[in-house]
Amino acid sequence: MAAAIKTIIIVGPTGSGKTSVACSLARRLNGEIVSADSRQVYTYLDVGTNKAGAWDETRQARIAEGIPQHLTDIIDPSDIFSAGDFVHRSLERIALLKAGNIQPIIVGGTGLYIKALVDGLAPMPGRDTALRNELSAELATAGKEALYARLKSVDPAAAEIHRHNPQRLVRALEVCYLTGTPVTELQRNTRPALEDSIQFGIHWERDALYRRLDERSGEMLRTGMIEETRKVISLGFPPDSPGLLGIGYRNIVRYLDGYISLDLAKEQLQCDTRHYAKRQMTWLRKDPRIQWISVDPGTFDPSHIAGRIMKLL
Repeated sequence: MAAAIKTIIIVGPTGSGKTSVACSLARRLNGEIVSADSRQVYTYLDVGTNKAGAWDETRQARIAEGIPQHLTDIIDPSDIFSAGDFVHRSLERIALLKAGNIQPIIVGGTGLYIKALVDGLAPMPGRDTALRNELSAELATAGKEALYARLKSVDPAAAEIHRHNPQRLVRALEVCYLTGTPVTELQRNTRPALEDSIQFGIHWERDALYRRLDERSGEMLRTGMIEETRKVISLGFPPDSPGLLGIGYRNIVRYLDGYISLDLAKEQLQCDTRHYAKRQMTWLRKDPRIQWISVDPGTFDPSHIAGRIMKLL
């Protein structure tokens, strides 16, 4: 393998082709993928999270285009996987890969995970069950906007970052109340968790990406996302499980409960996915360390993009 000194990180919005690019790059560098996707960590939720490949029990990894992809399918839909969990698990995997002379390639669009891995996380307090239950009860009765307003009064920056993620709103408030310090202030007092990394971003022209996402959303509904949601609920996981609160699944739950039509569920899935991609790009563009590679939507070729990355390594 070429000198695998730096851990390669490939980021971009959902649907940008990151995984295919990473697989092509991994074949050239004897590499394996470590997923930085907060939705692909859930078991059973494959279609709606756009997982590539299939799970290989012998390797305990999802194999995408012949390349192992780690940190997918590792928790139940009812569980929570924090940025701290991601840093811990990914650093372990990176160390194992490097020890085996394998190039680690981090791939994902969850900006918080990438930032936590590259810049580190401040020590955070553990879970306080009573406080967590109180905040969760308020979330259930008053909704996420109430928690957003409360967090905005003590940590405006965190409130904006987590506005659309109720679990992270709860956690940010919990940390603030337990420590007396805003989460964003704690996070400023960190040291890098991952040394010697290099970041690349896959950039699409907005309208082309949105068309691609709309097509993919329709394909998800046609290829089993509804059945997948129904199965997860039938296994006993509550409809408000964190995994089922992800984009698309929450709309399908409402469709299955008879509150909205399938056409409306599809429309909401497409709209939410576009908004999610926009939020991802807003986050990622703030990091000047990312080297962006623009793609031609008419001739998108993951192998060609991987070749351009090779020249920049």
